[in-house]
This record gives sequence, structure tokens and C-alpha cells, in this order.
Amino acid sequence: MEEELQLDASDETLALFLSGKGTPARKADGRLFPRSINRILEQIGKWHDAELKDPERHLSPLRPHDLRHTFANELAKHPDVTEQDLERLLRHRNKRYLTIYTRPLKATSAGFVERL
Repeated sequence: MEEELQLDASDETLALFLSGKGTPARKADGRLFPRSINRILEQIGKWHDAELKDPERHLSPLRPHDLRHTFANELAKHPDVTEQDLERLLRHRNKRYLTIYTRPLKATSAGFVERL
């Protein structure tokens, strides 16, 4: 975190999900359409839930935005990550949004209370 990577300095939005060359449902630049990404994550959520008998641990429907919340929440737990790091990585300057993204899920909070 001491020096900025060249990719971090780019103003261009880089794709997180790219399709394979043989996939017909893709844009000219190789990016997947948003609906394709949603379908993939929904299927992953269904596979996950099928493996677990405990409905409390099910995560369907899984959505791309859920990944952003998970990333932010896990990153915020790291002691070396500052608020400025979170702002840069999430591209939010408003502290209200940082709070929303780093707030534990209700189920996690309820678990803390139960253990008391």
C-alpha cells in the first residue's frame, strides 16, 4: 500500500468478469453482459445452497453487489487497512457509504448478541 500500482492510477474502469472466446453472449471488448454475470452468480448461489442443509447459511440469490459488500467487510476487518484505503478501493468518498459497506450483516450481529 506504500506505492500506487499503475493499474490503480488508471481512470478507465477495468472489467472484473470476462467471457471466454467461444461464449456468444459477450460484448465486443470481451466483457460479459450484466445479465450473464447475474445468471452465473445465481447458479453459484444455488449450488452452494444445495450443499448445505442449514437454511440459515444459504445465500441465494447471490448478486454481484453482494461481492462488493463482502469485499468491503472483510477488508475493514484487517488492522492495517485505513479509512482512506477503503475509500480508494471502494471508490466512495462519503463516510455514510463506507459505513453501509463495512457494517456486518444482521445475522452476524445477532450471533454476537447470542454469544453474550
